[in-house]
Formats: sequence, structure tokens, C-alpha cells
Amino acid sequence: MSVNLKELAQMSQPLKLLYVEDDTNARESTYQLLTNYFHEVVTAVDGKDGLEKFNKQKFDLILSDINMPRLSGIEMLKVIREKNSNIPVLLLSAYDDSDYFLHAIELDVDGYILKPLMMNQLSKTLFKVVQKINLLALKENYQKKLEAEVKKRNVEIEYKLYYDTLTKLLSRYSFFKDISKLYAPVILLIDIDKFKLINEVYGSNVGTEVLKEFAKTLSQVLPKNNEYKLYRLSADEFAILDSTRHIEPEKYELLIATLFKHLNNLKITIGENTISIDITIGLSTVEKNGYESAKIALDYAKQHKKPYVMYSSQIDHRKESSLTLKCRDDISAAIDEERVVAVYQPIVNKEGKTVKHETLMRLQEKDSYSLMSPFYFLDVAIKTRLYEHLSSTIIFKALDLLRRSEHVLSINFTYSDIKNKSFVKKIETYLTQYPEIGERTVFEITESESIEDYADVKSFIQGFRKFGVRFAIDDFGTGFSNFEYILEIEPDYLKIDGSLVKKIDTDEKSYILVQAIVKFSHKLGIKVIAEYVCSETIFLMLKELDVDEYQGFYFSEPLENIEASK
Repeated sequence: MSVNLKELAQMSQPLKLLYVEDDTNARESTYQLLTNYFHEVVTAVDGKDGLEKFNKQKFDLILSDINMPRLSGIEMLKVIREKNSNIPVLLLSAYDDSDYFLHAIELDVDGYILKPLMMNQLSKTLFKVVQKINLLALKENYQKKLEAEVKKRNVEIEYKLYYDTLTKLLSRYSFFKDISKLYAPVILLIDIDKFKLINEVYGSNVGTEVLKEFAKTLSQVLPKNNEYKLYRLSADEFAILDSTRHIEPEKYELLIATLFKHLNNLKITIGENTISIDITIGLSTVEKNGYESAKIALDYAKQHKKPYVMYSSQIDHRKESSLTLKCRDDISAAIDEERVVAVYQPIVNKEGKTVKHETLMRLQEKDSYSLMSPFYFLDVAIKTRLYEHLSSTIIFKALDLLRRSEHVLSINFTYSDIKNKSFVKKIETYLTQYPEIGERTVFEITESESIEDYADVKSFIQGFRKFGVRFAIDDFGTGFSNFEYILEIEPDYLKIDGSLVKKIDTDEKSYILVQAIVKFSHKLGIKVIAEYVCSETIFLMLKELDVDEYQGFYFSEPLENIEASK
């Protein structure tokens, strides 16, 4: 191939060449040729001279003869390679000897030129190695630019990591990194009251400006010393960290007073809007879980409408929450493992004969035949939205038993069951498929303040009366007992709340109230059931009051096997 000498000169011009040759005539003539291409050409008379000059100067390329006195090109190159393994090297020789080629390969030589020099061979070899040098330089420059850009980005990322970009305060990351270094950090969490409302009323752009101005004011009022650090943790939550090792209550009382003086009822003007700011503060000085404790104090202060609260174990409900979560997991496991069990408590008449059973819920404990009372799990099930699944399981177990037997069963329904339209539809479908069970079914509706709309209950009752289902109002007599509601829905039974029944032999007011409920119900044609009958004395007193049916441990505890009550 032909070489573009102009292009070769352009590529070689910036480079500095070390030319080693012991023959004076060859050295001088070749030197003149090389200066047409390279910016600087340094000559050496033998290997030793070349090595000395290499050690004192920086070169981009070496062109060397092989056979020279004092130190050959091969020996010189061996020493150079120990110091610089990457510098390109071209070797010159009048001998076409395979040993030289072998040494050249071992020393990673870039080219081999035979003497006498031929212009075409020299230019081709120089072009290849110079082109390689330029490509490596381009790569190195690109790498440097890339590294510089990465370094710049790292600086930006590190800044964003340690500082909040909106307020320029220290960030959430900085906060948690700093408190991890302290034995007992003193933390003040500051929250802007009703900040969400500010965003909703004025828009998020105004909300952003409010945060900036608030942060600026907070920075200005904070004492100027090295003890306090200020952070923005989230949208409207800020933190002050005291890095001192000594807790001084008086100092923090003064700090809180200063913060309220300058930040409560703070007026911030954004455009045409003047917005009034109030704050709430939570303080923690505990050794472990300082942020969580300060957060608990802040939440407690907001919940109880206090300006600030200092953390104490009395306001910490984490243990209770942990137990709730464990109970939730236990309930969920019982559902998945089909350990939700229906039990049946007999309801008897005045002669003590069983007339029906109330279907009740239990959970079978894992790896045991023991049954757990709803007392231990029902509240958690309701709070964690697992009750719906439990209730559905028990109700359909009862309906299935009605289908398979001749028993009469009473089944509990809460207002949430009644409002669940898809669930109610499934029960309607079941009763449509097995209409014969309707007359042996009683739906007990728990009467409580949770009933939001009695029209829902009335519609539910009317919808199932067509199947022959009878209805009872449970827990009547305490809490919210709506007599007008009773008149409107006309239940078949009223179940007197157990808290009244179990006290009628010792509390006159309970006796009078039970007596009134019985008379009121009978005049309306409603039968009365007393639950929680726990002794013969109470049973006889209730019979004297003309209660129709009875339920309680005096007669039987709830049974897994309904046949055992016969």
C-alpha cells in the first residue's frame, strides 16, 4: 500500500522520537529524514547512550539499531521494558536473523526494519506505529474526559446525597449517617402543620417556595454554633441534631421556646399570597432508635394537639403494634391453613331443651387441637381487614351444616357483612339453591354505633325474609339501643346483652332494665333471648321475668360437635 506522507507528517508532528544508531553516516542521514516528520528527534550513539537519554527525557517512540557497541539494542530494550512496557519500539538491523525476530517478539516490538533503509518500507512502518500512537492518545484523552465527567457527576451525586437540593440543608441520608455515630443523639423533629392543605389550596409551586422560606428562617433562628446541625428529612419534616455528648434539658427548653417564638404563626409571602405557618415538635434523647422515638413523640403531639412532646415509654406503643402484627400473621396463617373453626353453643327454652345453636368463631392453634377465643384475635382481625374472610368462612360453614342436617342455627352478621354487596349476593344464591334451609336459619345482627345507615339493615332483612330467615338483634340493652329502629325492622328476637344478664342477681338497675326489655319486646310480639347465663340463680330469675330462651355456660359451652348437645 502507498502511504500519504503528508498525513504521516501531520500525525508524527506532535511526537518526540529517540533514535539510537552507532553508525555515524547512517545516523546523520536518517536523522535528516526523520526531522521531516517528528516534532523532535533525539539521537543516541549506542544502547548505553540511548538508555541514559531515555531515563532523562520523555519519548513517544523509539527507533533503534540492534548491533551496537557497549550495549545492544536488544539489551537496551530489555531495561526500558522494565520501566515502560507500553512505549512503541521499532528495531533496525542489516541482518535477517530469526534470533533477532524472536527477541523482538518477546520484547513486544511494534516493527522491524531492514537496512539499508528503503523509503517505502520506513514510511509504511512509521505510518502504522504512529497511527497506533495517535489512536492510543485519542483513547487516553477520551478516557481522561470520561473520568473527569464521572468525577464531576460523582461530585454532583455526592452533593445530592448529602444535601437537600431544594433547601440546601443537609439531607435525610446525612441525618441517618450522623446519628449512627452518636451514642445518645438529641433529635428535634419539626413538622409544618397542615402543609398538605397549603399544597392543595395554593398549589405545589407555592408549597415549594414555602418550604424554601421556612428552611431559610429556621436556619437563621438556630443558634450559630457547632453543636446543632439542621436537616430536611422529607416534604415538610425537618430535624435538628445536637452532637454534644451532654444532655442539658434547660438548653433544649430554651431552643424549643426560640423555635416557637420565630416559627409559630410565621407569615410567609409568596406572590400575592401570605401564608401563616405553625409547627409541631417531637424531641428524643434516648440511646437507641432516636429517630423512631422522636417520630413517635411528634406523632403523639400532633394527635393530641400539643405544640411539642418529649419521648417517653408511656407514649410508645411499638410493642403493642408488634403484637398486633404477630397476631395478624397468625390469623393469616390460620386462614391459609384452614384452621378457622365453627363451634356451636346451644340455646335452650324454659325447660332447658335445646331449640337451636348459635354459630361462633374459633381459630385452631397451630400444631394443637386447642381452640382460640375471638377475645384474642377479633379486634386485630377487624383492624387488619382479615375479619371479612373469617366471617365469610364461618357463615358458609354454618349454611353448609344446615344443608346437611336438620339443625336450627343462629348466624352472626356485622354491619360490614351487610354492606358487602357481593358477599350478600353469594348468600342469596346459596339460599336460592337450597331454599329448604331458610326456615331453620336465624341471622343475628350485632347492634352497635358502627351502623351508619339503618336503611341498609332494613333492606338486608327484607331481602332474606322471603327465604323464611328469622332475625335477631344481638347485644341489645347497652351502648346504642335504638328503639325506633327496633319498631321499624320488627325482628323476631332480641338478645339481651350479657353485661346486663350476668349482673341481675347483684345489680338492681340491671334487673330493672332486663325486666323492661322483656315487657317491651313481648308487647311487640318479639321473643327475648338472654345470653351469658352462668348460674342457676340467674336462670331462675330470668324465667321469673318470662325470658323466652337462654344461652350460656350454665347450659353448655360452645361445641365443635353439635351432636354432643343432644
